[in-house]
Amino acid sequence: MKKLIPFLLTFLYPAITQADCIQEASQFHTVNPTVLRAIILIESGGKAHTISKNSNDTYDYGVGGINSILLPELKTHGIAPTDLMNPCVNVYVTAWHLRKKIAQHGNTWYGIAAYHSATPYYNNRYQVLLYNALLDLGAITGSKRKVPPLRPAGNKTESPSTKKQKKEEPSSSMVVVNN
Repeated sequence: MKKLIPFLLTFLYPAITQADCIQEASQFHTVNPTVLRAIILIESGGKAHTISKNSNDTYDYGVGGINSILLPELKTHGIAPTDLMNPCVNVYVTAWHLRKKIAQHGNTWYGIAAYHSATPYYNNRYQVLLYNALLDLGAITGSKRKVPPLRPAGNKTESPSTKKQKKEEPSSSMVVVNN
């Protein structure tokens, strides 16, 4: 019964357990909890059961906007798409993905924004979103920055390699399917 109560609380009070999970997940995966909160703010506004369809036919799941491109790798760890709807599981997966990107690209604005995309335009855009979210959270001081448009200007014609890159790239505009 002791193990069942925290599990039930995750569904009854997702905001409470999500907050607890942010601290625990950030410690477990050695990422900054405030950066983790900023990512959650950007990806879902903290809405636990968000599912968003992207223009590249992928989906983002839960508070951290975990992209369906990651599902094959998550499956090897025993995590299914339905598990990502559990806020605490999603926060841990978000921290895990952030840790991987920081390990790959460094603990820099670029490395943290690679959580969303390593493509320069989308990475720079996400850096601005992160900066603004960190301002909103009171973690840094300064003035809000203007967020670049979802798509680069003048990108009317695309080469086949650009189309292929976009298909593989999780950064894209989103339409909220469920929240």
